[in-house]
Amino acid sequence: MTAGTVLTVIGRCLQLVGLGVAGFGVRRVRVQHAPERLRVWRQMKEWFGALRRIFKPLPPVAGTATMVISADAAGTAFNATVVAAPAPDATAAQREQFLVERVIWLQEEAGRLRESVATEGRERRVEVSHLGGIVNEEANKLRKAIDTAMADGLAQEALGLWLAAAGAVLAITGAVI
Repeated sequence: MTAGTVLTVIGRCLQLVGLGVAGFGVRRVRVQHAPERLRVWRQMKEWFGALRRIFKPLPPVAGTATMVISADAAGTAFNATVVAAPAPDATAAQREQFLVERVIWLQEEAGRLRESVATEGRERRVEVSHLGGIVNEEANKLRKAIDTAMADGLAQEALGLWLAAAGAVLAITGAVI
């Protein structure tokens, strides 16, 4: 066996190994990111269908996201106050004094309610902003995990293609020698 034949055989073997490694890298990415697209027959139909769509651009894909935030109304306590009327034989001055006291009490109660609503609103805004921070942090973690997994699969594909290219160079060198 000559040196050229040995280089050709080694080159062809490296090409096969490289293409196999690249194929496993592609499969790894697909398993991690699109497991529903692993069926070969469906994929072949899509490929043949894509031949017809080569010159026809596809419409953009629209995506939506929905977030629902609910607050528990049962946690809010309500107070009720019974208001007694003045005595039936009260004078006009006593009735006026009673009404003035009730108006002042109602104004104080309205002020307390406004403050309570404002406090609840501030607390809810803080909770919502905290929840938004947590959601963004989790989304960033997920995005980073996806990028890492994608990079691992792409690195495997690149290694396989590099081996295939090195095998092609060796096979050509062997054929020349």
